[in-house]
Amino acid sequence: MTCSLFILALVLPAMDIDSLTANLHLETAFAYIEQGLPDKALGEFTLALEIDDSAYEAYLGLGRIAVLNGSWAAAEENYATYMSFKPDDYRAPLEMAELFLLLPGRLQDALYYSDTALSLAPLNGQCWLAAAQICARLGNVDEAISWYSRIIIEDELLACEARVQMGMLLFQQGRLSESREILLPAAASGRAEAFRILALLYLEQRDSLRAIDSINRYLYIEPQGLWADSARACLEELGSGTILNN
Repeated sequence: MTCSLFILALVLPAMDIDSLTANLHLETAFAYIEQGLPDKALGEFTLALEIDDSAYEAYLGLGRIAVLNGSWAAAEENYATYMSFKPDDYRAPLEMAELFLLLPGRLQDALYYSDTALSLAPLNGQCWLAAAQICARLGNVDEAISWYSRIIIEDELLACEARVQMGMLLFQQGRLSESREILLPAAASGRAEAFRILALLYLEQRDSLRAIDSINRYLYIEPQGLWADSARACLEELGSGTILNN
């Protein structure tokens, strides 16, 4: 093995070896992000760029770390740097669009980057989802529903998420029957958020029994979820002490 590595080092230019080494650090860094270890990922991305300044994927990863840390300016800077080197990759503009959706006053920026990502990857479900979210935020309800419907039909992996978001949009529009129809398959697949919205819907319809059932199912799936305390308080107001436990 040592002999083989020596021969490889003689055959390949030094820059190629640097590139291979940098790529290994990049792979490790992205794996760390997937494992929820952004600090370790940061070190690997930094090493990759020190070894090979053309390891541009590091900027994409650094943008993701900045988002996880809530460092919006740093995220924007790193994504922009990546896009300057890789203008044909849809991922950075898509993630910029998703980022700006979270920030006040940046909806038009989100629209711009969403359109950019969609032009680069017109058949990508994540790009469709971002487009739907932005249309909904802009008040273009019919267009948002069109995007969500396309995802439900054509992208199995994102269908449940699209149902949850579309269900909430329809609920906010007062289209309760349509909302329920869209949400039920997502609830059947075990999506806690679908049960939460269904509970709100049933409360709006003054259907206490179904509301209680939906709240209990939400709590069964996510007993420590974001809305768990509110859900328990709602159960108490409805006069039900029944809470399913894992």
